[in-house]
Amino acid sequence: MRVAIIKSNFTPYGGAEKYAMRLIKAFVERDMNVDVLTSEHGNWSGLHGNVRQVILKQFRYNNLLRLLTFNYSTKKYLGKEKYDCILGMDSTEYQTHLRVGGGCHAAWIQRRCDESSPLRCLSFRINPFHRAMIEMEKRAFLAQTMKRIICNSYLVKKEIAHFYPEAESKVTVVHNGVEWEEFSNAFEEGNRNKDSILVEMGLQKDKFYFLFIGSGYERKGLIKAVQALRLLPEHAELIVVGKDKHERFYVSFCEKEGLTDRVHFFGPQKDVIPFLQISDAFVLPTIYDPFSNASLEALAMGLYTVTSDANGCSEVIKEGAGFVIRNSRESGSVAEAMSTALSGRLPKKEIRESVRHLDFQTQLKKIVEICLEDTENE
Repeated sequence: MRVAIIKSNFTPYGGAEKYAMRLIKAFVERDMNVDVLTSEHGNWSGLHGNVRQVILKQFRYNNLLRLLTFNYSTKKYLGKEKYDCILGMDSTEYQTHLRVGGGCHAAWIQRRCDESSPLRCLSFRINPFHRAMIEMEKRAFLAQTMKRIICNSYLVKKEIAHFYPEAESKVTVVHNGVEWEEFSNAFEEGNRNKDSILVEMGLQKDKFYFLFIGSGYERKGLIKAVQALRLLPEHAELIVVGKDKHERFYVSFCEKEGLTDRVHFFGPQKDVIPFLQISDAFVLPTIYDPFSNASLEALAMGLYTVTSDANGCSEVIKEGAGFVIRNSRESGSVAEAMSTALSGRLPKKEIRESVRHLDFQTQLKKIVEICLEDTENE
């Protein structure tokens, strides 16, 4: 069986790229020949086995050119090459299967508009890049060649059904996977050495630490988490890991709120494990996340997880393992949700066990089986 996987670029620490690498490996383990269709900027040096890297042209002057040129190169190449299964993991219009890891773009623009002024909303809607993304999304979802749209949450499935009702019958949900087994040692080490790790990071031992992980603080809802912290007891503090081009604004905001000593900015980190080890709970009052991997990793490390219903990961949070915020626009609602972490939560080990079924290998196999089944039933 010949498989093509479409992923335009590769960054060593990108979540989507890591997922693609594992998915490629899952196909290879089933003795399939895999071609990765990527750009010259995609150095997939970790590929091995029956895998070939196919370099396609992509101009990177801006987002619009990157999108359009890679799509054109992909269509041109696939017009000459034949595959049993073409799995798209990028914004391209031609494939037999599409994993919509980033959610529905039309829904994302609608959410941005709901949170913005009419003028800013208009800027989103007339932006050439967003218009091209939505047009390409429409062509991909409604293409006759499309056999299955694989999304990572029922949240995204509902959005696709709303904006593209003709595509609803093709949509299947496979929640994201997590490195559950790999986290085992880190989990145990955190239980043993939490105090010493706190000291190394310059943090106090007698505090309750909420952890926020995410880049692009506006979308991830950092302001709401900070405002909510002001309404919580003094021993509750917030650790922020991630990056934002306006980070100085958020630091200044904390200063104005009198929370400088309770909010700790650590910037982007290649390894977030130590932060998961020292934290007591995880908070992400996001405006939109199709399925936050950071939230799932927090659960896999036993952290009580507070997030919004605009995060697809909220679908897998069991009672006692976290709290789903129904109105993340109000800091009072976020504070009420965060306060549930201070008492009445399950033991860390039970929270970790609640997502055992979402181990990476289990979830990846589901996608491979879907592709195999659709191909065999032609």
